[in-house]
Amino acid sequence: MKDLDAILRARAQARGPLVLATVVEVSGSAYRRPGARMLMSEDGWLAGGISGGCLEADVVRKAFFWTTTGPRLLRYDSTSDTAEDEGAFSFALGCNGVVDVLLERWEAGAGEALAFAAEAREAGRRAVVATVYRGPANAVGARLRLRDDGTEAGQLSGALGDAVREAAREALEAGRTWSGPCGGADVLVEVVEPPHPLVLFGSGFDVAPVVNQAAALGWHVTVVADRPAQALRRRFPQAHAVVSAKAPDAPGAVPLSPRALAVLMTHSLPQDRELLAGLLPRPLRYLGVLGPRSRTERLLAELPSPPTDAHLEKLHAPVGLDLGAEGAEEIALSIIAELQAVVAGREGGKLRERRAPIHTAAPPPVRRLA
Repeated sequence: MKDLDAILRARAQARGPLVLATVVEVSGSAYRRPGARMLMSEDGWLAGGISGGCLEADVVRKAFFWTTTGPRLLRYDSTSDTAEDEGAFSFALGCNGVVDVLLERWEAGAGEALAFAAEAREAGRRAVVATVYRGPANAVGARLRLRDDGTEAGQLSGALGDAVREAAREALEAGRTWSGPCGGADVLVEVVEPPHPLVLFGSGFDVAPVVNQAAALGWHVTVVADRPAQALRRRFPQAHAVVSAKAPDAPGAVPLSPRALAVLMTHSLPQDRELLAGLLPRPLRYLGVLGPRSRTERLLAELPSPPTDAHLEKLHAPVGLDLGAEGAEEIALSIIAELQAVVAGREGGKLRERRAPIHTAAPPPVRRLA
């Protein structure tokens, strides 16, 4: 979702006509999945990306010509040296994938949809943007927008609108992006999640690389420590928020939703003991503690009441993946890698040992009205 923010920033600074490229469907192996985007001006690339770099140059070179008469759907086929489908472009990349890309001029439909998604993210809401990419000519590029508080907007009506609306509601509940047949057309039903909220407790020098790496991923980072807020802002300029609070008060001083990822990095036994006592009962997505396992076992043994199995299920100690990390930057990489695995629902193992595809396809919605 970081691409979305970058595209909107680039759009605010750009002048003249623009073209938005969106990956709408993928078959087989591909670097990016449906929902990946790139924004272009007549001078070239502005923000985002639709592949690992193999498709961008071709799209940028021809995007404005291809969209002179309206939205255009392109198929890039890297499964062979020749393209069998009319309108498909063959790339001998060896990726064994087929990627459909929707090109459209930046007009009200595209701009309003991305702004809607960005506003939902800013408000901490989940949203769905459904885009017709193949079907009746007058429907291609039309969108329906839906937010988890019931807010809805869009251009779709009739039987197609009803089908897409139902699919969007199901995707909103399931939290899964998909693309394919819906209501007599092909539709990308994209779920846009708010930024992952990461809360770091501590103000040591080793907190800074965690803040920087998480911010680079587009996560919302908060630093909480028993230091003046002004000092925290100077030390962690990449943090989105800083909170000055003593350990006993810290868990209640910052919003902690069930999506929150929390890591204790105070290097203080008394502070971590207070923090654990306040954080373990919270319905967090992840709670990590820096330091050896024996240290955390001591902390747990000293708590006023013993932790439950539910408490221990979310507790990760020692924090991070086994990368052989040494030094603050490498330890930060280990921590961020484990957090990424958690939010993606993965174990964090080696890809060469994974038997399923790298990008496992999301199960289809319960019902598609095709």
